[in-house]
Amino acid sequence: MEKLDPALLDWDDLKVFYYVAREGSLTAAAPLLKLSQPTLGRRLRHFEDRCGFSLFQRSANRLTLTDEGEVVFQHAKSIDEEYMALLRQLAGTAEDLEGTLRLSASDWFSNCVLSEPVTRFSIANPLITVEILTDFRLLNLDRREADLLLRFVKFTSPGIIQRKFTHVRYGLFASQHYIDRVGFPNVKDGGAGHQLITMDSQFDEIADLKWLRHHLPNAHLGVRSNSRELQALASKQGAGLSVLPVVLGNSSGLVEIELFGRPPGKDIWMGYHADLKRLGRLRLLIDHLIEAVPATI
Repeated sequence: MEKLDPALLDWDDLKVFYYVAREGSLTAAAPLLKLSQPTLGRRLRHFEDRCGFSLFQRSANRLTLTDEGEVVFQHAKSIDEEYMALLRQLAGTAEDLEGTLRLSASDWFSNCVLSEPVTRFSIANPLITVEILTDFRLLNLDRREADLLLRFVKFTSPGIIQRKFTHVRYGLFASQHYIDRVGFPNVKDGGAGHQLITMDSQFDEIADLKWLRHHLPNAHLGVRSNSRELQALASKQGAGLSVLPVVLGNSSGLVEIELFGRPPGKDIWMGYHADLKRLGRLRLLIDHLIEAVPATI
């Protein structure tokens, strides 16, 4: 291999290496870098050639760092973190009320709760572009994958400013067609003969599924999905009973069944990086959303 001349070290090449190492594969890193996998693979091999040693042990499904690769990775990580911190600091000094804001929330929350206040905000602030990301992943505020996150999980990373944004009530819902066909669930028989629409198996331990199993242990799991909106649609089409956010169940035209009281509610947390606390357009959006969305929905 050709020995690396430190004077010719290219941050773009180091960035390619860092993203691949962090994500664990070319497949995962390629869309983040907006490069094709073949291009990414060529650039990675070129960087290894210039370093003069192998940075990865390659297997069929994953790339594992060598000892030399781990050393390079730690330095690349430090450089990347400093670079992202610089970008946040520069962005956080902007007082102008124009530019782009990236807001991330779940699909149902974006559609049922955020769409109206964000629309009003956009009309009132035509020079600000709001991108709403309905991403299932927990996006990284340090890397500015989003400027503002709304999620059910509290933030634990240092440097994140957070506050409780709203409390979400949940209820048991079904379509009128389903109720006419099957009837209301019976406590005495544990919901025998009824179909349930729930989150998928990776969410078996969430509170509303435990609540369903407690009250309706004999009901059958009919439809499972990680999308609350798909659950609401399946309920609307008569597939069964589902625990949904009350605002989603009501907006879907479903009937709330209150035979067992309501399932446990959940808090939604708002978070953004402290480096952006002086960003004028972000402060404006935060104040608008806090005023527009009730403390309990």
